[in-house]
Amino acid sequence: MNSEDQACAAAHQTVRPRQTATECSSCWLREPDGIDVNDIAAWLTKPDINQWFDFGQGRQTLPVLAVRLMMHSDRHRLRVFGPAGHEVASGLVAVSDLAHAFGTASFWVLRDSQRPACRDMTFAASIRLLRETFDADRLHCITAWAVDCNERSRRLLERIGFHSIGLQRDCHVIRGSRFGRVLYDLLPGDLDNRSTRGDNA
Repeated sequence: MNSEDQACAAAHQTVRPRQTATECSSCWLREPDGIDVNDIAAWLTKPDINQWFDFGQGRQTLPVLAVRLMMHSDRHRLRVFGPAGHEVASGLVAVSDLAHAFGTASFWVLRDSQRPACRDMTFAASIRLLRETFDADRLHCITAWAVDCNERSRRLLERIGFHSIGLQRDCHVIRGSRFGRVLYDLLPGDLDNRSTRGDNA
């Protein structure tokens, strides 16, 4: 195992064991409130979560003020989600960098593995937000990326219907080792052709 493989394995090992997913009929999705803003900022202070992100110029965290500004900006659409029967949010799905002139934006998602979950929760929340964004903002293309060793995120994106369009090499750092980012895009029709395989996310 080379140094990059060891670093990637270590990155996954820092993730605490997931709460076992339970079957549920639905999950909820809503705009963040004041409590959620604090949760989002707190989630992004955790190395096992923020190591997968880049919010520009190498920033991997978002302070509470930045999250609040995003909530009230027309350049971002943020939604928290959780399983039916639980009021506290378990994760966030987001579309950022909305460029209405070109009909484009970028998608990202995070989930707290220590909070309640149900089968396909992240997938269902992602699909609902993406449909809402395509319809409400009349977008033509939404992009996303995942670190090349982040297999879970890559599986989720591909199940949603995102298409891999290339690899940006040697551009992401985890624990001092460098990795690539797999680039994806999604058109409105791709949501209708998505796989029906479960990812237990």
